[in-house]
Amino acid sequence: MDGANPAATAIIERVIPYLDKRSTTVCKELNKTWYTLITLESVRNIDCHVLQLPLRIAEYRRRGLLSMARSLTVDISFIEGFLSPPMYERRVLDAATLLATSPMPVRYLKIHAPGLHSTLSNDELHHGTYALDRLLRALPRVSTLDLSDCPVSLLATASGFSPLAELTQLRRIHWFAMGRNDLSSAAMLAHLVAQNLPTLTTLDGKSDINDRILHMLCDAPGFIRLNASGSDISDDALLELMQARGLELKELVLSDCTRLTRRSITRMTPTLLPKLASLDLYNVMVTTDTYQCLFNSQSCWPYLRDLKLKAAIPHISPQQDSLVNDDILEAIGKNCPRLVSLRLFGCHGITDDGLSSILGNLGYLRELVVMHHSQDPVSEEAADPPQPSNGLLLSLPSINDIWAGIPSLPNNALPQQTTRPRAHAPTSAPDTPCLTQLSHGQRFFTSQALRRGVRSQRFNLLNLDMAYDSVCAEHLAKLSHLHVLCGRMITRHAKSLIESQFPKCKMMVWNID
Repeated sequence: MDGANPAATAIIERVIPYLDKRSTTVCKELNKTWYTLITLESVRNIDCHVLQLPLRIAEYRRRGLLSMARSLTVDISFIEGFLSPPMYERRVLDAATLLATSPMPVRYLKIHAPGLHSTLSNDELHHGTYALDRLLRALPRVSTLDLSDCPVSLLATASGFSPLAELTQLRRIHWFAMGRNDLSSAAMLAHLVAQNLPTLTTLDGKSDINDRILHMLCDAPGFIRLNASGSDISDDALLELMQARGLELKELVLSDCTRLTRRSITRMTPTLLPKLASLDLYNVMVTTDTYQCLFNSQSCWPYLRDLKLKAAIPHISPQQDSLVNDDILEAIGKNCPRLVSLRLFGCHGITDDGLSSILGNLGYLRELVVMHHSQDPVSEEAADPPQPSNGLLLSLPSINDIWAGIPSLPNNALPQQTTRPRAHAPTSAPDTPCLTQLSHGQRFFTSQALRRGVRSQRFNLLNLDMAYDSVCAEHLAKLSHLHVLCGRMITRHAKSLIESQFPKCKMMVWNID
């Protein structure tokens, strides 16, 4: 892609924010277009400590780049012993004053302050709150406010709503995610939402979102994205929001909303939510018939691209845990034709037939995660030392580290694995399918799940509870791109086949036979 036409330039501009430093350095040397766009992107984003902000602004003024700055990421952490408290406050005030008087058209403001309430001293809390207050007052016209990297304890010493009172043009709000949120932070979020209703389009409030805020969002004319994960919202409030803004909603993240029931989930229909592109129902208390109503034969979701499901109701045995089963997967394959990312956890009712219907019907898939357990399963006897076997037990890296190498995907998707599984006995021959059920009740997918073939030709992430053999490797070798492959077991022959076809593919497996 040489960027010689406007379409290629637009694609490059969207790709650049997802590149790490090494990839940025390599792409910068491709041609003049890549070099210009990467340089322009680095100029648009200012990332520094609040004490370094005056020097950075002076450098931009000297180089004539003040008018190009668009986003600002500021670290407001207080380093004890570096400066005296009066001098620190003076430096922060000078930085805020210079920022308010400079002609930089900053529209994105991200505040970074590491630490939780229990790890911050009184001085750190005081000076962090002071810096936050001054920066917000200096940039009243920002359209995006990101406080997700700040501890909520910074609000504990704030006087009323004064730090946020002048922000009236926000389009996107990313609220505090560090520390325990309380009623004060929820009340402040409600106040901030109320004064930005005419312009608000995205709200990432997580557990601070409540029924009152959802009621206010019904009057937001441009609202399209909601992240209420871990919140205490009710069915009535969600139904009211969907009826008022459903025709425009594009994203709903409702993971861990324990009060939601089938009364609101079954009302999610393509007629009510025609533009919905992302739906997250992880750990929502629903039953099998709820998913059947959500993905029945009359419910076609033409724009749904991201879907995440996980059974939240505990069951005594795997036979009873069939909230997401083969019938539901077949319905998803038929009624969600443009799915790009599908993540299913804790789904004991899925067999080779259900996985086959997904792989054989969805041609746009780039990320597929189907796990029988909520996380990578560990045997009940995993606390015992692993027994020696003919296979090779691989040390399992953090899956977030693997995701960090995928430029087209975010860097925060899956939970990290913290325990090592027990090795299982390998199969006798490399081309013999592994058993679908082990002695202790774990299920594996087999090569039968690939008998229909794989319709999608490109996968950034393929994470299945599968024992990969030679037949599986032959099917996967027909893909044009495979970046990360995860599974339970893999034969040495299958591993060599995949490595020969995809030399850069990262494989994360529990056991090699």
